Amino acid sequence: MKKKLTIEEIEKSVSSIPEEKNQISPKTAVTFARKKKRRKIKRIVILSIVALILVGLGWLGWISYQSMKNIFGGENAPGLLGLIDKKQLKGEASGRVNVLILGVGDENHAGSTLSDTMMVLSYDTKSKNIAMVSIPRDMYVKIDKDGYAKINEAHAYGEEHKVQGGGPELARQTVSNVLDLPIHYYVRFDFTGFKKLVDAVGGVDVNVEKDLYDPYYPGGNFSIKKGIRHMDGTLALKYARSRETTSDFDRAKRQQQVIVAVKNKILSSQTLFNPKKILDIIQIIGNHVKTDFKTNEFQRILELAKGVDSNRIINKVIDNGADGLLMNGYGITPSSAGSTLIPKAGLDNYSAIRNMVRNVFTGNQIKAEGAKISVLNGTGRSGLATQVADDLKSQGYNVVNYGTALTGSQNTTAIYDYTNGSKSNTIKALEKYFSAKAEKRNNSNNSYDIEIIIGRSYNG
Repeated sequence: MKKKLTIEEIEKSVSSIPEEKNQISPKTAVTFARKKKRRKIKRIVILSIVALILVGLGWLGWISYQSMKNIFGGENAPGLLGLIDKKQLKGEASGRVNVLILGVGDENHAGSTLSDTMMVLSYDTKSKNIAMVSIPRDMYVKIDKDGYAKINEAHAYGEEHKVQGGGPELARQTVSNVLDLPIHYYVRFDFTGFKKLVDAVGGVDVNVEKDLYDPYYPGGNFSIKKGIRHMDGTLALKYARSRETTSDFDRAKRQQQVIVAVKNKILSSQTLFNPKKILDIIQIIGNHVKTDFKTNEFQRILELAKGVDSNRIINKVIDNGADGLLMNGYGITPSSAGSTLIPKAGLDNYSAIRNMVRNVFTGNQIKAEGAKISVLNGTGRSGLATQVADDLKSQGYNVVNYGTALTGSQNTTAIYDYTNGSKSNTIKALEKYFSAKAEKRNNSNNSYDIEIIIGRSYNG
């Protein structure tokens, strides 16, 4: 077996060879040998880098696969095809995709299966807008198999009694029944996952609208000053959960703020182009999030999320404020239920709430037009003008007057437009709401733009 010569040995041997015509010079031979060695070393380095990349991708793929199994359940665990073969989301064909967001405690947290957060996130395929509607956990509703209880108990009952689909499915059915809205998907997260996710993206910036102090927060006092605040996971969770010195409704608004901030940070270039952050996010979601989204719907979700303008997200909270749709259930619901909330129209009467949710995407256009509206009761039913006025206000309408119609009782609802059609979005929405055609009239009263006289055929 021949021994391979080193560069030094080649140099020594060729230096003694006399140069002849048409022969390679000793100097050229040495240069050639050096280049050959460099090419060999370069090839080894490239192959090593490729091998490392393949190993890294394989490891990343395995971690991602295991995380996806946790998120979607073993039967839906993805192959690579599942991430490539994208498809439309449920609800897209009909113009609206609805997702129930559930926030629950950790396993060692008291009442860990109660849904501390309940929110419906809707995507409108026409306007490309997103609406977030928060549902208070104390809302007293009928839960299938459990009777009447606070709405946050639906998830707990489903988990405890192992109903088909578990807590998320019973919560989905309950919310769908209350809102009369199809809920296409659910996403459930826990407190620890929320904290870790905020930390993984490097924290979030949130506009704290007013000073907040909560001496009763679990584990110690919590306070934060008004202004733009950078929050790590622990602070963001406290900000989103605190309610003792404010209310469930204020808390719901803060939760919406933080969710939007996290969404913006995840879709930012500093996260999307950082492999470590992406891997951390995948692992956190895998350990702390459950959903019934399918893997081949993921790419579509990302496409839609990137196109959403966070400044145009519509935020709604079903509450018991002056213009809200709920009231205290004291004296109507059992004392054993504790503090409860029911619709102002009465227990089980969700018509106003359903109208608000159904028309949530027209609210911005209606608010922008600012048409002054008068609502008059022409049915003889006591309190109907107040009920309808509150309902319209919750949807963004500018109701400036309501009372009893001087014309007396009438069968059908009438809508009189004194703007000559200049408030077209408002008119169209009211026509749909009351199932009536607007009639243009000269403006004889400058105190309002549109007059509605409710007829006996109104069944809202």
